[in-house]
Amino acid sequence: MTTEPEFSPAFSPAAAADVHPDDEPVPAAPEPDDQAVELAPYTIPEVAAIGWDPAPSPRRRWIARGLLAAVLTVQAALSLRLLAAAHPDEAVAMVAGRQQLSHLLDGATVTTDLVDRIAGSPWLYPPLAGAAANAGGVFGARTLSLAFALVTTVLLYSLTRRLFNERVAICGIAAYAVVQSTVVVGYYAAPEALAVLLVALAAWTVVFTARRPVALVLLAAPAAALAAAVAYSAVFALPALLVLAVATAWPHRRLGPALLRGLLLAAATAGALLPFGLLDDVLTWSPGLGHAARPFGETLLYVAQWGGLFTVLAVAGAIAYVRREQLNESPENGGLTATRAQRALLGLALTATALLVPAVHLGLGTSQTMFRHLGYGLLLATPVAGMGLTRLVGAHFRHPQLGILVWVALLALGLEQSSLRYQSGPDSGRLLAVLRLHSTPQGRYLTEVDGLADYYLVAVGAPGQWVPARHGTDYRDAAGVQHHGDEGSAAAIRDGQYAMVVLDSTAPSATDRALTAALATAGHYRLIAQFTSPTGDSSTYRVYLKY
Repeated sequence: MTTEPEFSPAFSPAAAADVHPDDEPVPAAPEPDDQAVELAPYTIPEVAAIGWDPAPSPRRRWIARGLLAAVLTVQAALSLRLLAAAHPDEAVAMVAGRQQLSHLLDGATVTTDLVDRIAGSPWLYPPLAGAAANAGGVFGARTLSLAFALVTTVLLYSLTRRLFNERVAICGIAAYAVVQSTVVVGYYAAPEALAVLLVALAAWTVVFTARRPVALVLLAAPAAALAAAVAYSAVFALPALLVLAVATAWPHRRLGPALLRGLLLAAATAGALLPFGLLDDVLTWSPGLGHAARPFGETLLYVAQWGGLFTVLAVAGAIAYVRREQLNESPENGGLTATRAQRALLGLALTATALLVPAVHLGLGTSQTMFRHLGYGLLLATPVAGMGLTRLVGAHFRHPQLGILVWVALLALGLEQSSLRYQSGPDSGRLLAVLRLHSTPQGRYLTEVDGLADYYLVAVGAPGQWVPARHGTDYRDAAGVQHHGDEGSAAAIRDGQYAMVVLDSTAPSATDRALTAALATAGHYRLIAQFTSPTGDSSTYRVYLKY
């Protein structure tokens, strides 16, 4: 009887079939040692706080500077392409500035009432505009504004780089440089160009001193106070600057010292504005002063066209940053130390003014000067707008087409809206031709188009013969009765005191109605010219001549 061989687990028929008789025997595996093998010590290395080298890099620095130069070139080209006669606000600044400059240098008497039309201190921006106008006319004054705008962009780049990094800074200023407010104000002889620069300087100082002793925030107070004195509209940006002083310091110290920074900046700024009554002027200023109210829908449309896309991009960037801070968005000399509450406060400081300015203008129903005031909000929102662009593109330029699409849309809107802004309003050249034909050095004229005739017709006119009507006049009639404001202008028209009257539909409605009614009842004025805006807005110039 035969039996099958027993197979152990270590043996199989297949393995036995592979064994050749001539093969060397396989040595048996050594028995495991009873002693445990001692492993070499290993420590997990410390992980860097950010995903890229924060040390200064010559290559990265020169690339960023080259891109900055390219952005400045594009910004300058977009502004310089705007060609038009001086707008009334520009003419007011240059005429008042020339007289203020002559008064400062030679002691000449200031004869114009246009000084009161400047919404800022007459001793700060107007003399600069007057000197630039003396050197190069309206082109010289606009070139001065362009210089202010380019320096503003450089400060904005440095500020954003300190808050985040070069990539966010370049994306931010690339978007800021092409929006309508930047392009127009950068080539517009008005105080806002200098005021925006001073706001940028104050914000840069606040960010630069964030990690330093608390008292150094006082270095930002002179620039903030000067901005509000140069143009009262800079008061829009002051609350955001105070919050920014707290938000930038909070990640590096306790909340108490951070709040102290904001209080110190507020007190120093207010104290700098107290002399000469500037603080009262700033606090009582209103963007609707001297301008007619516009329909809500029209103002809302301008808000969307002039800064809507940029504001949406900035708000989206702020929300994305508050939700999560990425490694490559940390400041160059710091790690991921900001909590969500701290990031939320920073996002609020940077976006609040961009939302505040349109809200105020919508509430007042005024849009005539909004394009200049939007610049404060767009300036402060630029860092988070750059954040929005970088988040849209993604890490390692994953979706560059999305960033290019948004930037091209901003560029197209900026090109169109800046051109329309320069062409808005009736043709000043045709108006000046009529005024030149019918004016004499001996005549006395009333106008709601302030500054234009004073600037262009100075060679054929006399100082003070063009009386501004937007804020009313004082007039004593033949019976000895004193009239003030719009009633003073209307009484003078009824008595035939003016040889010519020029009305502007953008003047306050009450003023325009009072003067129109006086012209109709006086019986000795006739309409000789009327000019409407080529862009289709409701502004109209009307010229009445006494006969």
